[in-house]
Amino acid sequence: MKKIALVVPRSYNPKRTYSEYPLGVGYIGTLLKDAGYEVRIFDQNLEFRNNKRLVEELDKYAPFLIGFSIITPTYPTAKEIIDLLKADGCESHLIAGGVHATLFPKDLVEDGFDIVMKGEGETIIVPLAKNLETGKSIIDFPGIVYRDNDRIMENNKKQILTDVNELPLIDRSIYNLDLYTHHSMVGSRGCPYKCKFCCNYSGVMLNKGFSVRCVENVIQEMIYINQHYGAKNIFFVDDIFLLKKSRILEFCNSIIEKDFNISWIGQMRVDTIDEEIAYKLKEANCEKIYFGVESGSNKILTNIGKRFNRNKIIQGIRYAKEAGLRVKTGWVYGLPGDLKEQYKSISLMLETKPNEISIHQLIPFPGTEYYNNPSKYGINIADPKDFKEFCYGGLNRNISFDYLSQSQYLKLLEDTIDSLNKAGYVSSDQSKGGSDYIYTTPLNKYSITEFDK
Repeated sequence: MKKIALVVPRSYNPKRTYSEYPLGVGYIGTLLKDAGYEVRIFDQNLEFRNNKRLVEELDKYAPFLIGFSIITPTYPTAKEIIDLLKADGCESHLIAGGVHATLFPKDLVEDGFDIVMKGEGETIIVPLAKNLETGKSIIDFPGIVYRDNDRIMENNKKQILTDVNELPLIDRSIYNLDLYTHHSMVGSRGCPYKCKFCCNYSGVMLNKGFSVRCVENVIQEMIYINQHYGAKNIFFVDDIFLLKKSRILEFCNSIIEKDFNISWIGQMRVDTIDEEIAYKLKEANCEKIYFGVESGSNKILTNIGKRFNRNKIIQGIRYAKEAGLRVKTGWVYGLPGDLKEQYKSISLMLETKPNEISIHQLIPFPGTEYYNNPSKYGINIADPKDFKEFCYGGLNRNISFDYLSQSQYLKLLEDTIDSLNKAGYVSSDQSKGGSDYIYTTPLNKYSITEFDK
């Protein structure tokens, strides 16, 4: 049986962030396993974080194909791994996929990958692997970029979009489940909104639109991982959980009717929740809702294309808290707007008092409006290809703003921390789990975990 390794490189930023198992890689791995390959996932976020150690393990495993799932913050690490593999005389086929690979396919081939799959890879990965295994031509596969001797070739045939309802349930045995604190699922792919700071899956991986699983399919997977893997907690990674009120209500009613005890977390917009939804979520064992609120300034919210305002944030958080849901909120400091507007986030945090506050610095990631046209918004990117600096978590030297100096930004963070400490919040570095109110900022070493292990 031929072996295939699937590698998830760690972010170049040393800050430890989240520990969800990689679902996209899980779908690819399940399809390959079902096709008769032996598959092993190497998730550098939680194991083999030293690149040389990872290469040693890959050498021992001896796969004929190594696939990399790459987003921008992980690409510098992936490049280092590729260099080490090449220096070690690796003869495996090296394939890259993911958002960053889709945005910069020719760069990745120039940097050492043999093949890049643009967009979603589920429809072509098995036949592509079969052709590589048997030495057949790959030139007809849509959406791939590859090296042909000294030339970089690109097949621009229209890609076949993945129907998420046709995909198999992920075989979780291909993960090292002991490494993860909880199980993860996806109910939908993509987002209909176009926020200027967001690298939207719909715009990059799908080209347009979004894909939603039917509710029964989602429920079936929840039952499956509960019965086969003892899942008690599930994190839904959807940008917007199930996208529509009607689907959310159908999902919640099905959970309530089946009466199975699995807690879960979903990510939603504050303007998609109302009193009815909030109480249904609670009744259906939702433990926590994550709202990406981004800013307390109406001016900033309008400018970034968020399409809701401060009042909607107050209302959405209130609905969730009154229903007994734990509320996590995400905020972005450094979005275009003057210093006075930046400080409005602090007052909104204190007014709404969500249970968890996660603050990031604006990173104008490739694929976003802010990366494509930074000067239009007063954003300066010293080196657009210095991807070591495109990481959430810490302070950033490659990116600066005309409207907010580095010293002002640091003072804003310090004032935020001081205000939250006085309001009874505990930092993520000091929390030992179970804290009612917790925050994390780029100045903290650790992020907030979704479930305590």
